[in-house]
Amino acid sequence: MNASYIPKSLLAFALATGCTILPGTAPSACSEDSECEDFFGPGSACQVGGTCSDPTGTKSLQLGLLYVGPVGDHGWTKTHDEGRAYMLEQLDDVTAMFAPSVSATDAPTRIEEFVARGDNVIIATSFDFLVPIQAAALDHPDLQFLLVNGFQTGPNLGSYSGRMYQVMYQAGYLAGKMSQSGLVGVVGSVAIPEVVSHTNAFARGVQAANPEGRVMMRWVDAWFDPPTETAAANELVDAGCDVIMGQTDTTIPIETANMRSTTETPILTIGYDNADSCSFAPETCMTSAYWSWGPVLTDILRRMQNGSWDPTEYIWTPMLPDPAESVVYLSPISDSLVPSAIRIEVEGLVDDLSTNTPEGRMFPFRGGVLDSMGMRRFGAGEYPSDHDLLTMCWFVDGVLNTDGTPAQVPNGCPGEY
Repeated sequence: MNASYIPKSLLAFALATGCTILPGTAPSACSEDSECEDFFGPGSACQVGGTCSDPTGTKSLQLGLLYVGPVGDHGWTKTHDEGRAYMLEQLDDVTAMFAPSVSATDAPTRIEEFVARGDNVIIATSFDFLVPIQAAALDHPDLQFLLVNGFQTGPNLGSYSGRMYQVMYQAGYLAGKMSQSGLVGVVGSVAIPEVVSHTNAFARGVQAANPEGRVMMRWVDAWFDPPTETAAANELVDAGCDVIMGQTDTTIPIETANMRSTTETPILTIGYDNADSCSFAPETCMTSAYWSWGPVLTDILRRMQNGSWDPTEYIWTPMLPDPAESVVYLSPISDSLVPSAIRIEVEGLVDDLSTNTPEGRMFPFRGGVLDSMGMRRFGAGEYPSDHDLLTMCWFVDGVLNTDGTPAQVPNGCPGEY
Protein backbone atom coordinates (compact mmCIF):
# COMPACT_ATOMS: atom_id res chain seq x y z
CA MET A 1 0.00 0.00 0.00
CA ASN A 2 1.21 3.49 -0.83
CA ALA A 3 0.34 5.18 2.49
CA SER A 4 1.83 8.49 1.43
CA TYR A 5 -0.44 8.89 -1.58
CA ILE A 6 -3.18 11.51 -1.12
CA PRO A 7 -6.40 11.42 -3.18
CA LYS A 8 -6.28 14.14 -5.82
CA SER A 9 -9.62 15.67 -4.84
CA LEU A 10 -8.62 15.88 -1.17
CA LEU A 11 -5.21 17.29 -2.03
CA ALA A 12 -6.82 20.09 -4.03
CA PHE A 13 -9.07 20.93 -1.08
CA ALA A 14 -6.09 20.99 1.30
CA LEU A 15 -4.09 23.30 -0.90
CA ALA A 16 -7.04 25.68 -1.19
CA THR A 17 -7.80 25.78 2.55
CA GLY A 18 -4.35 25.35 4.11
CA CYS A 19 -5.39 22.19 5.97
CA THR A 20 -2.99 19.42 6.95
CA ILE A 21 -3.82 15.89 5.81
CA LEU A 22 -2.85 12.63 7.46
CA PRO A 23 -2.72 9.72 5.02
CA GLY A 24 -5.53 7.24 5.47
CA THR A 25 -5.97 3.59 4.64
CA ALA A 26 -6.85 1.94 1.38
CA PRO A 27 -10.52 1.48 0.51
CA SER A 28 -11.77 -1.86 1.77
CA ALA A 29 -13.87 -2.37 -1.35
CA CYS A 30 -14.12 -0.85 -4.81
CA SER A 31 -16.47 -0.85 -7.76
CA GLU A 32 -14.40 1.04 -10.36
CA ASP A 33 -10.77 1.84 -11.14
CA SER A 34 -11.07 5.54 -10.27
CA GLU A 35 -11.68 4.71 -6.59
CA CYS A 36 -8.39 2.80 -6.51
CA GLU A 37 -6.47 5.42 -8.48
CA ASP A 38 -7.56 8.09 -5.99
CA PHE A 39 -5.74 6.20 -3.26
CA PHE A 40 -2.93 4.25 -4.92
CA GLY A 41 -2.35 6.51 -7.91
CA PRO A 42 -2.24 5.79 -11.66
CA GLY A 43 -2.02 2.12 -12.54
CA SER A 44 -4.18 0.83 -9.71
CA ALA A 45 -7.24 -1.14 -10.77
CA CYS A 46 -10.39 -2.52 -9.21
CA GLN A 47 -9.87 -6.27 -9.47
CA VAL A 48 -12.28 -9.16 -9.63
CA GLY A 49 -13.68 -9.44 -6.10
CA GLY A 50 -13.76 -5.67 -5.53
CA THR A 51 -10.26 -5.07 -4.14
CA CYS A 52 -7.69 -2.54 -5.34
CA SER A 53 -4.32 -3.46 -6.81
CA ASP A 54 -1.27 -1.61 -5.54
CA PRO A 55 1.01 -0.64 -8.45
CA THR A 56 3.80 0.25 -6.01
CA GLY A 57 4.00 -3.25 -4.58
CA THR A 58 6.10 -5.98 -6.21
CA LYS A 59 5.28 -9.62 -5.63
CA SER A 60 8.05 -12.18 -5.97
CA LEU A 61 7.24 -14.77 -8.61
CA GLN A 62 8.73 -18.23 -8.96
CA LEU A 63 7.81 -19.77 -12.30
CA GLY A 64 7.70 -23.33 -13.57
CA LEU A 65 7.25 -23.78 -17.33
CA LEU A 66 6.11 -26.94 -19.11
CA TYR A 67 7.67 -27.30 -22.56
CA VAL A 68 6.18 -29.72 -25.09
CA GLY A 69 9.49 -30.20 -26.91
CA PRO A 70 13.22 -29.85 -26.45
CA VAL A 71 14.65 -26.34 -26.24
CA GLY A 72 16.93 -27.19 -29.16
CA ASP A 73 14.04 -27.94 -31.54
CA HIS A 74 14.46 -24.47 -33.08
CA GLY A 75 10.70 -24.28 -33.18
CA TRP A 76 7.79 -23.69 -30.83
CA THR A 77 9.60 -24.55 -27.61
CA LYS A 78 12.58 -22.37 -28.48
CA THR A 79 10.26 -19.38 -28.92
CA HIS A 80 8.92 -19.85 -25.39
CA ASP A 81 12.39 -20.21 -23.92
CA GLU A 82 13.39 -16.98 -25.65
CA GLY A 83 10.29 -15.39 -24.13
CA ARG A 84 11.38 -16.66 -20.72
CA ALA A 85 14.83 -15.11 -21.16
CA TYR A 86 13.33 -11.80 -22.32
CA MET A 87 10.99 -11.68 -19.33
CA LEU A 88 13.80 -12.36 -16.85
CA GLU A 89 15.73 -9.42 -18.26
CA GLN A 90 12.73 -7.11 -17.90
CA LEU A 91 11.42 -8.01 -14.43
CA ASP A 92 12.85 -8.04 -10.93
CA ASP A 93 11.99 -10.61 -8.26
CA VAL A 94 11.23 -13.34 -10.81
CA THR A 95 12.88 -16.74 -11.23
CA ALA A 96 11.93 -19.34 -13.83
CA MET A 97 12.74 -23.01 -14.35
CA PHE A 98 11.42 -25.29 -17.09
CA ALA A 99 10.78 -28.95 -17.82
CA PRO A 100 11.44 -29.86 -21.49
CA SER A 101 9.83 -32.53 -23.68
CA VAL A 102 6.85 -33.09 -21.40
CA SER A 103 3.99 -35.26 -22.67
CA ALA A 104 0.37 -34.70 -21.74
CA THR A 105 0.55 -37.93 -19.73
CA ASP A 106 3.55 -36.75 -17.71
CA ALA A 107 2.31 -33.18 -17.26
CA PRO A 108 0.45 -33.75 -13.94
CA THR A 109 3.63 -35.16 -12.37
CA ARG A 110 5.76 -32.27 -13.63
CA ILE A 111 3.20 -29.75 -12.35
CA GLU A 112 3.21 -31.29 -8.87
CA GLU A 113 7.01 -31.16 -8.89
CA PHE A 114 6.79 -27.44 -9.60
CA VAL A 115 4.30 -27.02 -6.76
CA ALA A 116 6.53 -28.96 -4.35
CA ARG A 117 9.47 -26.75 -5.36
CA GLY A 118 7.51 -23.69 -4.26
CA ASP A 119 6.58 -22.25 -7.65
CA ASN A 120 3.65 -19.85 -7.43
CA VAL A 121 3.11 -19.44 -11.20
CA ILE A 122 2.98 -22.44 -13.53
CA ILE A 123 2.90 -21.93 -17.29
CA ALA A 124 1.85 -24.63 -19.77
CA THR A 125 3.14 -23.69 -23.20
CA SER A 126 1.06 -26.07 -25.32
CA PHE A 127 -2.58 -26.89 -26.00
CA ASP A 128 -1.60 -30.49 -25.16
CA PHE A 129 -1.54 -29.49 -21.48
CA LEU A 130 -5.12 -28.19 -21.38
CA VAL A 131 -6.63 -30.90 -19.18
CA PRO A 132 -3.69 -31.21 -16.73
CA ILE A 133 -3.41 -27.46 -16.21
CA GLN A 134 -7.16 -27.06 -15.65
CA ALA A 135 -7.09 -29.84 -13.06
CA ALA A 136 -4.05 -28.34 -11.32
CA ALA A 137 -5.69 -24.91 -11.16
CA LEU A 138 -8.65 -26.46 -9.34
CA ASP A 139 -6.38 -28.42 -6.98
CA HIS A 140 -4.22 -25.39 -6.12
CA PRO A 141 -6.46 -22.31 -5.90
CA ASP A 142 -3.72 -20.34 -4.12
CA LEU A 143 -1.39 -20.57 -7.14
CA GLN A 144 -1.58 -18.94 -10.56
CA PHE A 145 -1.62 -20.86 -13.84
CA LEU A 146 -1.22 -19.82 -17.47
CA LEU A 147 -1.99 -21.77 -20.64
CA VAL A 148 -0.79 -20.82 -24.10
CA ASN A 149 -3.37 -21.18 -26.89
CA GLY A 150 -5.86 -22.89 -24.61
CA PHE A 151 -8.57 -20.21 -24.62
CA GLN A 152 -9.86 -21.35 -21.22
CA THR A 153 -9.81 -19.15 -18.13
CA GLY A 154 -10.76 -19.34 -14.46
CA PRO A 155 -10.25 -17.62 -11.10
CA ASN A 156 -6.55 -18.57 -11.13
CA LEU A 157 -6.14 -19.76 -14.74
CA GLY A 158 -5.32 -17.36 -17.54
CA SER A 159 -4.73 -17.98 -21.24
CA TYR A 160 -2.80 -16.00 -23.81
CA SER A 161 -1.86 -16.19 -27.47
CA GLY A 162 -1.33 -14.15 -30.62
CA ARG A 163 -3.32 -14.05 -33.86
CA MET A 164 -0.80 -15.96 -35.95
CA TYR A 165 -3.42 -16.59 -38.63
CA GLN A 166 -2.98 -12.95 -39.66
CA VAL A 167 0.71 -13.53 -40.38
CA MET A 168 -0.09 -16.83 -42.09
CA TYR A 169 -2.31 -14.96 -44.55
CA GLN A 170 0.60 -12.67 -45.36
CA ALA A 171 2.94 -15.67 -45.78
CA GLY A 172 0.37 -17.37 -48.00
CA TYR A 173 0.10 -14.29 -50.19
CA LEU A 174 3.87 -14.37 -50.69
CA ALA A 175 3.74 -18.10 -51.51
CA GLY A 176 0.95 -17.54 -54.02
CA LYS A 177 2.90 -14.78 -55.74
CA MET A 178 6.11 -16.81 -55.95
CA SER A 179 4.81 -20.29 -56.83
CA GLN A 180 5.25 -21.21 -60.49
CA SER A 181 3.23 -24.43 -60.30
CA GLY A 182 0.33 -22.95 -58.34
CA LEU A 183 0.76 -25.70 -55.73
CA VAL A 184 1.97 -24.77 -52.26
CA GLY A 185 2.68 -27.47 -49.68
CA VAL A 186 2.10 -27.37 -45.92
CA VAL A 187 3.48 -29.93 -43.48
CA GLY A 188 0.79 -29.98 -40.79
CA SER A 189 1.49 -30.88 -37.18
CA VAL A 190 -1.53 -31.77 -35.01
CA ALA A 191 -5.17 -31.33 -36.04
CA ILE A 192 -6.39 -28.69 -33.59
CA PRO A 193 -8.36 -25.53 -34.43
CA GLU A 194 -5.28 -23.32 -34.12
CA VAL A 195 -3.38 -25.25 -36.81
CA VAL A 196 -6.48 -25.51 -39.01
CA SER A 197 -7.25 -21.78 -38.85
CA HIS A 198 -3.60 -20.98 -39.62
CA THR A 199 -3.71 -23.28 -42.65
CA ASN A 200 -6.98 -21.75 -43.82
CA ALA A 201 -5.62 -18.22 -43.54
CA PHE A 202 -2.49 -19.31 -45.41
CA ALA A 203 -4.63 -20.83 -48.18
CA ARG A 204 -6.73 -17.67 -48.38
CA GLY A 205 -3.52 -15.69 -48.83
CA VAL A 206 -2.33 -18.01 -51.60
CA GLN A 207 -5.63 -17.61 -53.45
CA ALA A 208 -5.71 -13.84 -52.94
CA ALA A 209 -2.39 -13.69 -54.79
CA ASN A 210 -3.32 -16.37 -57.34
CA PRO A 211 -7.00 -17.36 -57.65
CA GLU A 212 -5.92 -20.63 -59.27
CA GLY A 213 -3.46 -21.44 -56.50
CA ARG A 214 -4.00 -24.44 -54.24
CA VAL A 215 -2.54 -25.65 -50.94
CA MET A 216 -1.65 -29.30 -50.40
CA MET A 217 -1.73 -30.51 -46.79
CA ARG A 218 0.22 -33.45 -45.41
CA TRP A 219 -0.31 -34.20 -41.71
CA VAL A 220 2.46 -35.46 -39.43
CA ASP A 221 0.13 -35.94 -36.44
CA ALA A 222 2.86 -34.80 -34.05
CA TRP A 223 4.61 -31.62 -33.01
CA PHE A 224 8.03 -33.22 -33.19
CA ASP A 225 8.67 -36.25 -35.43
CA PRO A 226 11.72 -35.67 -37.65
CA PRO A 227 11.45 -38.83 -39.82
CA THR A 228 7.76 -38.25 -40.59
CA GLU A 229 8.36 -34.53 -41.20
CA THR A 230 11.03 -35.43 -43.74
CA ALA A 231 8.73 -37.90 -45.49
CA ALA A 232 5.88 -35.38 -45.54
CA ALA A 233 7.98 -32.64 -47.12
CA ASN A 234 9.28 -35.05 -49.77
CA GLU A 235 5.74 -36.21 -50.54
CA LEU A 236 4.61 -32.62 -51.10
CA VAL A 237 7.54 -31.90 -53.42
CA ASP A 238 6.83 -35.12 -55.33
CA ALA A 239 3.20 -34.00 -55.70
CA GLY A 240 4.34 -30.85 -57.52
CA CYS A 241 4.51 -28.25 -54.75
CA ASP A 242 7.25 -25.70 -55.37
CA VAL A 243 6.79 -23.72 -52.15
CA ILE A 244 6.93 -25.59 -48.82
CA MET A 245 6.02 -24.41 -45.32
CA GLY A 246 6.05 -26.45 -42.12
CA GLN A 247 3.91 -26.09 -39.00
CA THR A 248 5.80 -28.53 -36.81
CA ASP A 249 8.22 -27.61 -34.04
CA THR A 250 11.34 -27.99 -36.18
CA THR A 251 12.89 -26.59 -39.35
CA ILE A 252 13.05 -30.07 -40.89
CA PRO A 253 10.29 -29.46 -43.49
CA ILE A 254 12.09 -26.47 -45.00
CA GLU A 255 15.52 -28.12 -44.68
CA THR A 256 14.20 -31.15 -46.57
CA ALA A 257 12.66 -29.03 -49.31
CA ASN A 258 15.84 -26.96 -49.48
CA MET A 259 17.84 -30.10 -50.29
CA ARG A 260 15.33 -31.05 -53.01
CA SER A 261 15.70 -27.73 -54.82
CA THR A 262 17.68 -27.77 -58.07
CA THR A 263 18.29 -25.36 -60.92
CA GLU A 264 15.88 -27.35 -63.09
CA THR A 265 13.17 -27.68 -60.42
CA PRO A 266 13.63 -24.86 -57.90
CA ILE A 267 11.81 -25.07 -54.57
CA LEU A 268 11.13 -22.12 -52.27
CA THR A 269 10.41 -22.35 -48.55
CA ILE A 270 8.81 -20.36 -45.73
CA GLY A 271 9.89 -20.86 -42.13
CA TYR A 272 7.74 -20.98 -39.02
CA ASP A 273 7.99 -20.30 -35.28
CA ASN A 274 11.32 -18.44 -35.18
CA ALA A 275 12.42 -15.21 -36.83
CA ASP A 276 15.72 -16.78 -37.89
CA SER A 277 14.34 -20.06 -39.25
CA CYS A 278 15.59 -19.16 -42.73
CA SER A 279 19.16 -19.63 -41.52
CA PHE A 280 18.53 -23.38 -41.81
CA ALA A 281 17.55 -23.13 -45.49
CA PRO A 282 19.24 -19.96 -46.73
CA GLU A 283 19.23 -20.90 -50.41
CA THR A 284 15.43 -21.23 -50.60
CA CYS A 285 13.81 -19.60 -47.55
CA MET A 286 11.95 -16.37 -48.32
CA THR A 287 10.76 -15.42 -44.82
CA SER A 288 9.43 -16.90 -41.59
CA ALA A 289 6.16 -16.46 -39.67
CA TYR A 290 7.33 -16.17 -36.09
CA TRP A 291 6.24 -15.85 -32.46
CA SER A 292 7.71 -13.38 -29.96
CA TRP A 293 6.36 -14.24 -26.50
CA GLY A 294 8.57 -11.95 -24.41
CA PRO A 295 6.49 -8.73 -24.44
CA VAL A 296 3.11 -10.32 -23.67
CA LEU A 297 4.52 -12.65 -21.00
CA THR A 298 6.32 -9.74 -19.35
CA ASP A 299 3.13 -7.69 -19.31
CA ILE A 300 1.11 -10.50 -17.72
CA LEU A 301 3.69 -11.19 -15.02
CA ARG A 302 4.17 -7.51 -14.26
CA ARG A 303 0.42 -7.29 -13.66
CA MET A 304 0.62 -10.34 -11.42
CA GLN A 305 3.32 -8.59 -9.43
CA ASN A 306 1.34 -5.40 -8.90
CA GLY A 307 -2.00 -7.15 -8.37
CA SER A 308 -3.77 -5.87 -11.48
CA TRP A 309 -3.90 -9.16 -13.40
CA ASP A 310 -7.36 -10.49 -14.22
CA PRO A 311 -7.04 -14.18 -15.17
CA THR A 312 -10.57 -14.30 -16.56
CA GLU A 313 -9.64 -11.86 -19.33
CA TYR A 314 -8.40 -13.98 -22.23
CA ILE A 315 -5.46 -12.39 -24.07
CA TRP A 316 -5.40 -12.93 -27.87
CA THR A 317 -3.24 -10.16 -29.25
CA PRO A 318 -3.50 -9.10 -32.90
CA MET A 319 -0.58 -8.36 -35.16
CA LEU A 320 0.87 -4.96 -34.29
CA PRO A 321 2.60 -2.60 -36.75
CA ASP A 322 5.82 -2.60 -34.70
CA PRO A 323 7.55 -6.01 -34.75
CA ALA A 324 9.30 -5.19 -31.46
CA GLU A 325 5.93 -5.16 -29.72
CA SER A 326 3.99 -7.76 -31.71
CA VAL A 327 3.56 -11.36 -30.55
CA VAL A 328 3.33 -12.45 -34.20
CA TYR A 329 5.12 -11.11 -37.27
CA LEU A 330 6.79 -11.96 -40.58
CA SER A 331 10.57 -11.81 -40.66
CA PRO A 332 12.25 -9.62 -43.31
CA ILE A 333 11.59 -10.99 -46.79
CA SER A 334 14.64 -12.15 -48.74
CA ASP A 335 15.72 -9.55 -51.26
CA SER A 336 17.77 -12.15 -53.16
CA LEU A 337 14.83 -14.51 -53.71
CA VAL A 338 11.82 -12.19 -53.93
CA PRO A 339 11.47 -9.30 -56.43
CA SER A 340 11.17 -5.89 -54.78
CA ALA A 341 7.68 -5.27 -56.18
CA ILE A 342 6.36 -8.43 -54.52
CA ARG A 343 8.19 -7.67 -51.27
CA ILE A 344 6.61 -4.23 -51.11
CA GLU A 345 3.17 -5.69 -51.86
CA VAL A 346 3.43 -8.35 -49.14
CA GLU A 347 4.85 -5.93 -46.57
CA GLY A 348 2.04 -3.51 -47.36
CA LEU A 349 -0.51 -6.03 -46.06
CA VAL A 350 0.59 -5.16 -42.51
CA ASP A 351 -1.44 -1.94 -42.73
CA ASP A 352 -4.69 -3.90 -43.22
CA LEU A 353 -3.85 -6.82 -40.96
CA SER A 354 -2.69 -4.76 -37.98
CA THR A 355 -5.79 -2.56 -37.85
CA ASN A 356 -7.36 -3.59 -34.54
CA THR A 357 -10.94 -3.65 -35.80
CA PRO A 358 -13.20 -6.60 -36.70
CA GLU A 359 -12.31 -5.99 -40.34
CA GLY A 360 -8.59 -5.95 -39.60
CA ARG A 361 -8.60 -8.92 -37.25
CA MET A 362 -10.60 -11.02 -39.72
CA PHE A 363 -9.04 -9.61 -42.90
CA PRO A 364 -7.90 -13.09 -44.08
CA PHE A 365 -11.51 -14.30 -44.17
CA ARG A 366 -13.19 -11.34 -45.84
CA GLY A 367 -15.32 -11.61 -48.96
CA GLY A 368 -17.17 -14.87 -48.27
CA VAL A 369 -15.75 -18.30 -47.46
CA LEU A 370 -16.50 -21.75 -48.91
CA ASP A 371 -15.18 -24.90 -47.29
CA SER A 372 -13.33 -27.67 -49.12
CA MET A 373 -16.59 -29.52 -49.73
CA GLY A 374 -18.21 -26.48 -51.38
CA MET A 375 -20.39 -25.48 -48.42
CA ARG A 376 -20.69 -21.74 -47.77
CA ARG A 377 -19.45 -20.95 -44.28
CA PHE A 378 -19.54 -17.13 -44.42
CA GLY A 379 -21.29 -14.88 -46.90
CA ALA A 380 -19.91 -11.76 -48.52
CA GLY A 381 -19.61 -9.06 -45.87
CA GLU A 382 -19.62 -11.63 -43.05
CA TYR A 383 -16.68 -12.32 -40.79
CA PRO A 384 -15.98 -15.29 -38.54
CA SER A 385 -16.15 -14.64 -34.82
CA ASP A 386 -13.35 -15.49 -32.44
CA HIS A 387 -15.41 -18.52 -31.44
CA ASP A 388 -15.52 -19.63 -35.07
CA LEU A 389 -11.73 -19.54 -35.28
CA LEU A 390 -11.18 -21.18 -31.90
CA THR A 391 -13.37 -24.14 -32.90
CA MET A 392 -12.45 -24.32 -36.61
CA CYS A 393 -12.17 -27.94 -37.73
CA TRP A 394 -12.84 -27.59 -41.46
CA PHE A 395 -10.71 -26.52 -44.40
CA VAL A 396 -11.46 -23.69 -46.79
CA ASP A 397 -11.93 -24.29 -50.50
CA GLY A 398 -8.62 -24.95 -52.22
CA VAL A 399 -6.96 -27.10 -49.54
CA LEU A 400 -6.12 -30.50 -51.04
CA ASN A 401 -4.65 -33.84 -50.09
CA THR A 402 -1.44 -34.84 -51.87
CA ASP A 403 -3.51 -36.90 -54.33
CA GLY A 404 -5.40 -33.77 -55.38
CA THR A 405 -8.70 -34.56 -53.65
CA PRO A 406 -10.35 -31.98 -51.36
CA ALA A 407 -8.82 -32.22 -47.89
CA GLN A 408 -10.85 -32.68 -44.74
CA VAL A 409 -9.69 -32.16 -41.17
CA PRO A 410 -9.08 -35.51 -39.42
CA ASN A 411 -11.57 -36.72 -36.85
CA GLY A 412 -10.58 -35.81 -33.33
CA CYS A 413 -10.05 -32.11 -33.93
CA PRO A 414 -11.47 -30.55 -30.72
CA GLY A 415 -13.83 -28.05 -32.30
CA GLU A 416 -16.73 -27.73 -34.72
CA TYR A 417 -16.83 -29.36 -38.16
